[in-house]
Amino acid sequence: MTFTRPEQVSDALGIPFSDQQLAAITAPLEPGVIIAGAGSGKTTVMAARVVWLVGTGQVRPEHVLGLTFTRKAAAELSGRVRAALARAGVVDADGYDDAGEQLIMTYDAFAARLVADHGLRIGVEGDARMLTGASRFRVASRVVSAATGPWQQLARLRPDSVTERVLALDGELSSHLVEPDRLYDHSLEVIGDVERSPRSRTKDLYVSMKKAGSFAAERTELAGLVEEYQRLKRRLGAVEFADQMGVAAELARRVPQVSATLRDQFRVVLLDEYQDTSSAQAELLRALFSGRDASDGRGHPVTAVGDPCQAIYGWRGAAAANIITFAEHFPRADGSPAPGYALTVNRRSGQRILDAANALSTPLRADEELQWDGIDTDLVAPRGRRRATSRWPASTAGRTRWAGWPTTSPPPTTPDGPRRGRTSRCSPGATRTSGRCTPSCSRAASRSRSWAWTACWRCPRWPTWSPCSACWATPRPTPTWSAS
Repeated sequence: MTFTRPEQVSDALGIPFSDQQLAAITAPLEPGVIIAGAGSGKTTVMAARVVWLVGTGQVRPEHVLGLTFTRKAAAELSGRVRAALARAGVVDADGYDDAGEQLIMTYDAFAARLVADHGLRIGVEGDARMLTGASRFRVASRVVSAATGPWQQLARLRPDSVTERVLALDGELSSHLVEPDRLYDHSLEVIGDVERSPRSRTKDLYVSMKKAGSFAAERTELAGLVEEYQRLKRRLGAVEFADQMGVAAELARRVPQVSATLRDQFRVVLLDEYQDTSSAQAELLRALFSGRDASDGRGHPVTAVGDPCQAIYGWRGAAAANIITFAEHFPRADGSPAPGYALTVNRRSGQRILDAANALSTPLRADEELQWDGIDTDLVAPRGRRRATSRWPASTAGRTRWAGWPTTSPPPTTPDGPRRGRTSRCSPGATRTSGRCTPSCSRAASRSRSWAWTACWRCPRWPTWSPCSACWATPRPTPTWSAS
C-alpha cells in the first residue's frame, strides 16, 4: 500500500488519530521534536510515523534507527513498529525478516556498538570488560584503600561511604563530559570565593556559605580519587556505561567518517524519552546527526520525543533542558530551528482529573527552562468523549440489602445517613461493645481493607472495611457499565 493522504494512516492502522497526532506523524522529513504529555500516545505516534515514511516511499524499514532507555521499552517499540508495518500492508509480511527490519535499541547499547565497531580509530579496544554493580565497588574500594591522604573532609567518613561518593562523582563527571582536574580547579575557586566573602550578619546565609566551602573542599579531595579510579579502570581494560558514552562522543567528534557512515545507513532517527538524556548522550547524537552545514549533517531527519515535565533521571546525570534546546542543536538544513509538535490529548483520564493535574503541575510547567515557545502543555480529554456510568441490574437492586439497609435510601456511610453502629441495632452475628458492633466471625474480621473493597460491601455496622457476618452473607451484585 502507498499512502498519499494522512487519513490513510488512520484507516490502515484502525486508530482514530487526533489532529495533533497526524501533524506529528506526517511531518516533513526533517528534524523535529514532539512534546508528548502523559497518556498522549507517543509510542503509537512513533510507530505510525515509521509507517507513514515507509508507506510514502521516503525510507525503507532498515533505514530507521530508534533509541530508548530500557531493553523492555526498545522491545515494545520494535514490536509496535513491526506490527504497524504489517497491519498497514506497506511491507511484505512474508519477506519481512531481521535483515530488512528497523534497528531499535537502548542508548547505552548504541554507544557500545559504536565503540566496538570504530573504537580502534582513536585507540580504544572494543572488547573492554564492563563494570557493573559489585565489580564497580570492588575496583573503587581498591583506590580508596590505597589512598594515603591526608584528608580533612573525607577523614570523618567510613571507607565504604567514601567509595560510594567516588562512584557517584565519577558517574556525574562522565555523564556531563567533565574531567576531574576541571572539577578540582572549579572547587578551588569556590573555596576562594567563600573565604573572601564578608561574614554576613544573617546567620542562615553564613551557615550556607560555610557548608558550600566544606562541600567544595570535599570535592577537591574526591576529584583526586576519581582521577585515580579512572586511571585504574584504563589499566584493567574495564569501562562503565557512562565511560562508553563519553568515548562514543569523542569518537564522533574526532572521526567525521563515522558520522557520515551512520547518516547514510540511518535515514531517519527516532529518540525516545529525550528529556532523560545526559549531556554525553546529547553530545554524541549532535556529533553524529547534526553539523555546521548541510554537507556536515545539518538537517538530518532526527525526531526527539519526550516531555520535560516527566524527567526522572536527573539524579544520574540527565538534563531535561536537552529537549528544550533540541531545536537549536538539531536545526533544519537551512539553519532555522527545528519545528515542535505538541501531543496534549490524554486518552487515559477524564477532563476533571486532567484539570486537577494541570493545576498541580502549573508551578513545574512555569519554569522557563522547561517551556517550549508556542506550545501549550495543558492536557485535555478527547472531544466528544462520553462519561462512563454504572447501574445495578434491576433484578438485584430491588432485593439487595446493605446489612439490612435498603439500597434505595442513603447508605449509613454517607453524611445524610445515621452514624454507624450507634443509632441502629447490630446485625445478626455481631455483638455490641463500647457502642460499636464487633463481628463475631473471625474470617470476616480478618479480611484486609483492600480485599473488602473489591469483594464485599462496606459494612455499616463495623467501623473498618471488614464485613460482619450479616454483610458476609449478603451477595454483592455486579454492576453493568455503559457510556452516557
